[in-house]
Amino acid sequence: MDDKEMKDMSYGYRVKKTDIGSTLSIYLQKRHALNNFHLVEVTSSLWLAGWNQKEPALMNKFHVGDQLLSVNGQPVTTVAEANTIMEMTPSGVELLLKRMPLAAEYKMHREKEAEDWGMQIRQNRLVDVIHGGIAWTAGLQPFSAEFAEKACSWAITQVNKCPVSVLCRSTDVIWSKINSGKTDALITLQPSEFVNILSNSLLEHPHYEDFVARS
Repeated sequence: MDDKEMKDMSYGYRVKKTDIGSTLSIYLQKRHALNNFHLVEVTSSLWLAGWNQKEPALMNKFHVGDQLLSVNGQPVTTVAEANTIMEMTPSGVELLLKRMPLAAEYKMHREKEAEDWGMQIRQNRLVDVIHGGIAWTAGLQPFSAEFAEKACSWAITQVNKCPVSVLCRSTDVIWSKINSGKTDALITLQPSEFVNILSNSLLEHPHYEDFVARS
């Protein structure tokens, strides 16, 4: 571990910048990790649905849809396993994550702000793409997502690298985020059936309002 990493560790964490589908290690002090994540068991894996937005040490490190691979080097597939390891650790917690492995990212550009993006959105879902339009040219296709070996629609979970709440049900809010970039928009989408499972589980948390990732 080099001096820079040692310096970061002294503050209780170290983050390696990665892209979608890459793995990364995040180091936290035990008090920052324990009981501050909402994990969901899906397809024999653990997924991050939310984290305590009131804990500064967790900010800007996680994304909804991150897959938790191991805790302190021990592979985990259940919430009970992850929590037990965190509880037993005397000090620091190392989380090995895969960054949003089910996600897809599309960058769109228009020449003028008034130009239509060429897609239809309902709530947080992409429902249609106009043939030959900007979104189509960027490669975006409706119902091209796949979850549990079945095709499904896409749900928008980030716009211009800023999170969109998985509980968002306002089409206007989504469009406002997309148009905030004026002529450019970077959209991150994940399978809607997967996002539904995460959001429904999150709603069962007694303090879910504090665990919803927002921009």
